[in-house]
Order: sequence, then C-alpha cells, then structure tokens
Amino acid sequence: MHLPKYTARVSVVVASFVVISGAVYQQLFKMQEDLKSKTVRETSESKLPSEVEVPSKILTESLCTHFYQTVCLSNEVVSDPTGSVQPDIKGEVEALRLYEMILHQHPNWSNEQIDEELVSRIYTPRRKKMLLEIYDWIQKQMIKLIEKQPEQIIPKASKNELTRRLKHIVLEIPPPTSLYANEPDLFTKNDVYYESFPGEKRVIRVGGAYLLSAKSWFNRVFTIAHEISHAIDPCELEMSQIKIEGYRQLLQCFQNEKVVGPNRVENGCSKNNYLGELFADWLATQITVQALETYSSKFKNNEELSYSVVNSVKDLCNQESWLDQNSESHPESKVRIEKVFGRSPQLRALLGCFEQGQSISYCTFEGKR
Repeated sequence: MHLPKYTARVSVVVASFVVISGAVYQQLFKMQEDLKSKTVRETSESKLPSEVEVPSKILTESLCTHFYQTVCLSNEVVSDPTGSVQPDIKGEVEALRLYEMILHQHPNWSNEQIDEELVSRIYTPRRKKMLLEIYDWIQKQMIKLIEKQPEQIIPKASKNELTRRLKHIVLEIPPPTSLYANEPDLFTKNDVYYESFPGEKRVIRVGGAYLLSAKSWFNRVFTIAHEISHAIDPCELEMSQIKIEGYRQLLQCFQNEKVVGPNRVENGCSKNNYLGELFADWLATQITVQALETYSSKFKNNEELSYSVVNSVKDLCNQESWLDQNSESHPESKVRIEKVFGRSPQLRALLGCFEQGQSISYCTFEGKR
C-alpha cells in the first residue's frame, strides 16, 4: 500500500509486455498510425482564428507577448544547445521498436533477460549520470531558495522540515531492473513521477521513453524539479498538518491573480491535488529559470535562448485527454505554461521583455511581486 503518486506527464498509450512479439508488433503499428493521425490533426488545427500566427522561427518578442501560443501552436521540433523535445508518443514508439528488436535478436530469452537488455540500452551510464547530476543540482538550488526566505515567511523550524524532506527523496533509476519490478512497463513509457510511501520513503522514477523523447537539459530540469517539489507541496504538508505563512501568501496570491478559482485554495487538496500540481509547476519554474540564467553566457544568440525556454515546457502543451477533461486535478496547459512559467519576472528579464515594457505581476512566498 502506498500514498497517491503525482505525475508531471502521462503517456499517450499504455503498452503491455506480458505477451510476446506479435502483440508488441501490433501495438507498435497502432502507435505509428496514431502518430500519423495526430500529426495530421495537429497540422490542421494548429492555426486557430482567434490566436496569433506563430512564425516558423520562434522570436523572443513573440514569447514576451504571446507565450503560450508561441510555445504550443507551432508543431516544429526545435533544438536548443543541449537537445530537443519530441512528442511523447515518438519516445514510446522508439522504445517499443527497441523492445521488438531485442525480441527478434534473442527469441529464447526470458522476460527478465529482455528487460535487462532493454534497460541497459535505454538507461545508459551517461544518461543515468546526467539525471543524477541534474537531481543533485536541483536539490541544492531548492534548499538555497528555502533558506533565503525571511523568517516571518518561512520560520527556521519549517525550513529544517522542508530541507529534511528534500534530502530524503531517492531518485530511482535502473539498472537494476528490479527497481521497477512492480511496474516494468515504465521502461517504455514517458511517465516521470514522485511517490510517497508510509515510513517517510519518497521516490522519483523516470520512464525510459522520456529519456528518448526529451533530450533537452532544460526540459529535464523542469520535469525533475516538478517531481521533487511534490515532497514539499502544500497538499503533502497538509497531510502532515504543517502550516507555513509563505505558502498561505503564495496560494492566496494565486487566487487573487486568478491563477486558481475562488475556492481552490480552501478545497484544492481535500478534493484532489490541484494545488500540489500548481505549486510544483511554480517551484520548478524558479529552478528552471536559474538553470537558464546559469547557461545564459553560453547562448550564442537570442534564438538559442528562445529555443531553450520553449523546450523547458514544450511537452506540457499536449496533456492526455483525461487530464484536459479532469481539470479538477491538474491545471490546464495554458495555465501551467503562460500564467506560471511564462510570467516569471526573472525569465522575462532574461528574454528582454521588460525592455519592451512587458511588466507582469507574479506570485512569490511573500505574496505578489
């Protein structure tokens, strides 16, 4: 038995590998057809009459004035200096192809042997090392952010508790395959999630397909930071009966700025984890902007910066249908991308938006800035 898991993303398909090659091949074929259909549909729907026309090359000015439209209405996959972000389904198709290839190469292998080979090809030492380095960097940045808050906003005892929770998260990345023994299909899915268990055990797991589809360092920072944030989100703290003034002011600001509805602050945890997801997006934004600022001296031009900003949250554009229908649990994509990420004053300063007079209020632990 475990407490609910909180996911930043969900996979487009559910692949089951209990059966062997034939079923796997059929699933792969279906995913390829779905991908073709999805591409045609998105192409026909991408230019909405009421929305701004997004140029083929993403411009900094466009991000300043139409952040969500610029990030999401273009189907173009862009590469920043660290990598690109492909649609989730492409990562899952690639993982399935790899799985099928191993099946054909080793028809007499057991399921365990096949999984071990699949894991060795996806979770390479280089990728595993990168994730661990990202995780360590994010953890340090979050602790610094908490420690620098004024005492009246986050008291010393609360800072210690938040820091303790962050330090006790375990990033579980195979090999060995036994780490994901209770859900082996995660090797071929885009899921990246945080899960808390009784006894103070907290883990983050990373789906193999995510490593194949999201290669941008900035996207990985946002995604991992989002999941780490759940260890200290308001709903997790509420379950432990922990109240912090800075959280109250932040959530009240979300309501005042109409990022959440009138009754969300009071009921956002009792009915679902909406406030937890919103908080995780907000805290992940602070960390991702720090990553962009840290890397800024290496950007050769504004185009590289713009592409890096877009890739940070590109995969939030297309949430799975049940998320769109069940906004009681998750903020809508536009809220996550434009009202939380795109309004960061540090991000807008980095993009030069303030030079264009694009000043927008933003919520912090101290209320509205």
